[in-house]
Amino acid sequence: MASLDAGQWLGVVGLLIVLPLVAWFERRPATWHLGFATVILFFGLTHLLLPGRTRALWTTLALAATIGAVSKLKYRQLGFNLLAGDLYHLAPSSFRGVLADHARVIVPALFGMAVIAALTVTIDMMLDEPARPLPIRLAVFGAAACFYLITFRSSGGTSRFRFQLLTQDRAHLSAFVASLFGAGPSRRPAFVDIDAEPLPLLPPVPAKQPSGEPLPHIIMILHESTFDPRRFGLPIGEAFQRFFSPPGGLSGTLNVEVFGGSSLQSEFSILTGLSTRSFGTDSRYVFHLLDGRIRHSLPPYLSAIGYSLSYLSCDGPSFLNRGSFYRSIGLDDVAYAETLPLPFDGERWRREHHDEQLYDHALGLFQKQAAGGEPCFLSISTLMNHGDHRRRVFPEDHHAGLRREADAAVGSAEYGEYVVRLAETVGAYDAFRAKLDAILDGHPAIIVRFGDHQPSFTAAMSGRPPSDPALYESFYAIEAMNCALPPDLAAPLALDVAYLSTLALQAAGMPLDPVFATRAALLRDNPAIYFDPASTRKRRFHRALVEAGMVDLS
Repeated sequence: MASLDAGQWLGVVGLLIVLPLVAWFERRPATWHLGFATVILFFGLTHLLLPGRTRALWTTLALAATIGAVSKLKYRQLGFNLLAGDLYHLAPSSFRGVLADHARVIVPALFGMAVIAALTVTIDMMLDEPARPLPIRLAVFGAAACFYLITFRSSGGTSRFRFQLLTQDRAHLSAFVASLFGAGPSRRPAFVDIDAEPLPLLPPVPAKQPSGEPLPHIIMILHESTFDPRRFGLPIGEAFQRFFSPPGGLSGTLNVEVFGGSSLQSEFSILTGLSTRSFGTDSRYVFHLLDGRIRHSLPPYLSAIGYSLSYLSCDGPSFLNRGSFYRSIGLDDVAYAETLPLPFDGERWRREHHDEQLYDHALGLFQKQAAGGEPCFLSISTLMNHGDHRRRVFPEDHHAGLRREADAAVGSAEYGEYVVRLAETVGAYDAFRAKLDAILDGHPAIIVRFGDHQPSFTAAMSGRPPSDPALYESFYAIEAMNCALPPDLAAPLALDVAYLSTLALQAAGMPLDPVFATRAALLRDNPAIYFDPASTRKRRFHRALVEAGMVDLS
């Protein structure tokens, strides 16, 4: 009898916990009913496996608490809620790296999950309740599933979760389960901004280079987690100013689509000229879902006009399906920092992820390429400013003055660490540029640099939520070496990341095929925004790409 009383007491407590738990994870009343429907679905599933009602209830609470907490944590770090695709697309190749980079956040979270699991097991061991017959449990599960589906569909279904609810600090329970019921990711990607009628592509644009002039080499550099502090009104020194706004170059704000992480989305937009947002809830998984489906992108276009291509990645080929996706768009010559042989210092790389190491290797690649007489496209992705900025990469006395000034400016030790790493980034780039100039020996080259996203700490530093547009602003810079940029080409103050490759081709005076020519016209209309479902021209442009087989969604 005492054990039964304990079971009843625990059942009442569990039911009382459900109300604040759902309200906390859903945050707004507009989705509370979806949150409750989700918990009821969880209960139906766990009760199917566990014959005791109270055991099933507390296991449901543990499951809901774990999913909701992980989703809130992910949102605070990356500005995106937890989805089912994170578990089977991203987690297998990225969990170890994420754990290493964010151990101060993830380890306590894992400990909390272990405590929840231990509490659940303890409650299960305490109880001695009668098992409910399987037919009744099946009926409960069926009723819970039907109730959830009715609630989900009557509330707007997958369209309600297409993007907005996945990028706000809300719906942490309902968004995850919705992603299991068709809200993403999809088995087959599709544009969410596409019309039935195609847009006629513009005629090709000839090169602006004088006849007989060699095609310029193109060097593209991704500066990991790098942003211009002036975006937050913070002062910077002359060296930093030259880095972000090179004299005589094109530079400005780069509007990106991610915060805190997911460099692959910025890479995808630059290489393909498409917005990852155009694929809705599939935006995080474009390297997986669009592998082999993109038939028009920057690498094959350059290859077709005589460029040799190479890429130096700061990751490994299996990380987030990078190797397979690169090959599918024509980047066959890819070197990965994780697998580089000696004299590359692997121990130093694991400790510092220093740009200097990648630049030294990249210069060797470039020199070998350029010796063949062909124009070269070399892309480099760096890593030094990636990860937890509460971890000091360099000794205390290294750039100590800069660190103190940064700490005093905003009262953030993380910003102080960012500035120290940024100083190393700037120094390594200046040395790289000087060595590159010697190798070029007068041959023209265009350098395209950009920040892929802001680091996670800028949300707390600025007091903004991760959904704030200001946190989705990075930088771009295009410099010319041994040549001049077109005098009629202006630098947009704000440029969408999907347009950067098009602007780079224009800066290099390159010919534009019909796709790039059309994209250049769209750029002139509104350089700051590419993803715009209200734009008929962009929706029709996407239809033209699909009908021409340049994006395969079959």
